[in-house]
Amino acid sequence: MKAGSSSAVAFGRVLQALRKRSSKNQADVAGSFDPKLSVAAVSMAESGNRPPKTEAMVRGYAATLELDEDALLELWWAMQGMVEIHGWDDERVGTRWWRELWASPQVEVDHRQAVAAAARVWTPNEDFYEPSLELFALAEAICGILRRLLDDSCKVDHRTEIGLREPIDGRLAAVIIELRAGVSEDGGSNESLEMMATFACPEPLARPVPPEPTARPHTEALSPDVAWILASVQAMPARERAAVAGFIHGLQEGASLYSEASPPPT
Repeated sequence: MKAGSSSAVAFGRVLQALRKRSSKNQADVAGSFDPKLSVAAVSMAESGNRPPKTEAMVRGYAATLELDEDALLELWWAMQGMVEIHGWDDERVGTRWWRELWASPQVEVDHRQAVAAAARVWTPNEDFYEPSLELFALAEAICGILRRLLDDSCKVDHRTEIGLREPIDGRLAAVIIELRAGVSEDGGSNESLEMMATFACPEPLARPVPPEPTARPHTEALSPDVAWILASVQAMPARERAAVAGFIHGLQEGASLYSEASPPPT
């Protein structure tokens, strides 16, 4: 997750809301990690300027805030555009890039309403437009994860903001996700509920690389040096991991050439 991106900002807003919901301050969260984080690091994570980079870090936040680890991880990946797909028996069957999601009937209804709203205010001089169907599908997926993560303690909803294509005073179309404390009475208004967090559903541009489905090696059974190397490589961004893999491949090729060109030892 890139620092300062819409995905990082959105996930940071959720972390901040969840921390406040658990009645913990940033120092409480920082001190719960092992090794401990700085308060500044927690603050930057909540602002999106230093988002969690690894699954291990996300699990650390889940343990600190007493949340379901798998649900928070699913949210972390969804913010980056990778949405888990579940079968009819709710069994996880894989992940899908957000631009390839299938739109549910409700998503199609919401999108048609946005198209109509943009058409009502459109003029030859003001090119208003609606969010894409794919963005509505991603927002629906994120809201669903948030509802599972928060149970009935919060009201999760979304609203549409129509965009304007204008070089000077333009604005992007967006789907705004809102978290409110508590659940309103039947027929009640959301206005009576305290706003915990609001953020634009992210529109990730680059497809991240999800972890391999195979089990990771247990570092406890490895030597400390090897375990440290594996942990360091796993924490690297995808591009850096690819560079390390290329370097190792080069060493292997070089060793192979050297062994073929040299006579066998006597």
